[in-house]
Amino acid sequence: MRRRGSLLTRLMVKLEGPAVALGPGMVELIASLLIDLSEQKLYAYNPQHQVLRTMAVSSGRSSSPTPIGASKVLSKFASVTMRGRDYVTPGVPWVLCINPEATVCLHGAPWQERAGERFGVPRSHGCVRLPTHQARWLYAHTPLGTPVTIRP
Repeated sequence: MRRRGSLLTRLMVKLEGPAVALGPGMVELIASLLIDLSEQKLYAYNPQHQVLRTMAVSSGRSSSPTPIGASKVLSKFASVTMRGRDYVTPGVPWVLCINPEATVCLHGAPWQERAGERFGVPRSHGCVRLPTHQARWLYAHTPLGTPVTIRP
């Protein structure tokens, strides 16, 4: 096999928009995700059930709660326009959807960051918001079909 520059040391992910370089070396994929709504945290686990990363999230407000239960990552989008009854948000980055209708998703929330609103507080319409850099990492390391558990 011929070596071609960084081809063997970098993994590129592309669905929509620009490709994402994951960096040199092996990429450890996430085996499962746990979202704890009471803690407003997401835990990413490897196949040995060791925590790879913990991140603060902002889940659904009491008027539009994030549903609890078990699911899996069914679709991924590098960027998407999200629409609800009272909002249209173009360019939502690093989206992992966990229901067939793609109405409950984990995604970056750059508008929340720009507004200086901290994560760890329920703020969404039911999705699970993440800091953009965390959402990008999650998107790059989470394969379709990854189990997701959301607990109260």
